[in-house]
Amino acid sequence: MEIRKSVIIGDIKVGDGHPVCIVAELGVNHLGDFNRAKEMIHAAHEAGADLLKFQTYISEKRYDKGGNPKGQEFMNLVKEWEFPRDKDAQLWDYAKSLGAAVLTSPFDEESVNFADEMGSVAYKLAAFEIVNYRLIRSIAEKGKPVILSRGMASDNEIKAAIGILEQFNSPYIILHCISSYPLEKKDSHLRMIHSLRQKYNCPIGHSDHTLGTDIPPLSVAAGANMIEKHFTITPKRRESDNFFSITPEDLKDLIWKVRQVEQYMGRGDVVKIDTEEYMWSFRRDTK
Repeated sequence: MEIRKSVIIGDIKVGDGHPVCIVAELGVNHLGDFNRAKEMIHAAHEAGADLLKFQTYISEKRYDKGGNPKGQEFMNLVKEWEFPRDKDAQLWDYAKSLGAAVLTSPFDEESVNFADEMGSVAYKLAAFEIVNYRLIRSIAEKGKPVILSRGMASDNEIKAAIGILEQFNSPYIILHCISSYPLEKKDSHLRMIHSLRQKYNCPIGHSDHTLGTDIPPLSVAAGANMIEKHFTITPKRRESDNFFSITPEDLKDLIWKVRQVEQYMGRGDVVKIDTEEYMWSFRRDTK
């Protein structure tokens, strides 16, 4: 049987046979508050996240309004939460001073270049950017691992996106994701993880938008190699993703549950296990 490809992000190996990689999506839950952003970075790193994920963008280039009135409302919000490049750079430097590994979701070519200068260990392609081939090419050209969120995407759209990544020999991870915020647990469709593992020879993960920490361990049992959860230190705030994001204590709980499931899943080859040794003597081999 072919061994599934692994992907190395910084010092972390992602794939079968390696510990599930835990990504804390800080995003814009800081709501434009620089000190809150620093607190989030520190808290997520201290709680044990393997990777911290930012969002890097120029608000005017983040969304094509296209006559949609909701587009302007969205633009106004992300403008409020956008840091100037010098402040953004300070956050990257602060995270690195803690020893944290940082990646980002860039939303325009200038932001890709900025993130590359800041030393992003990988890039995350947001679900609604999977058909933004210009952005995918600019990311792929950097030659770093790419985490691809498959929310809303068809198989043909996934194949087109990874086709561009493969042109540039850019290693990739596909995350199962349902693009709804927050997501009801009953709509998680974790069987898609099985389908993605069957179709693509790469690590498969899960970007979970449900409340709490119940679903990620189940996704690990379904075969996920990476878990991404939105993270906050202000869960009572209703703006952005704060209200359905996990807190530092939740993150610790999630990591504990995931490590337990990894232990429970054990090995996959069908053999006699050491703990069966006693009962082995009761077998009757008749021919």
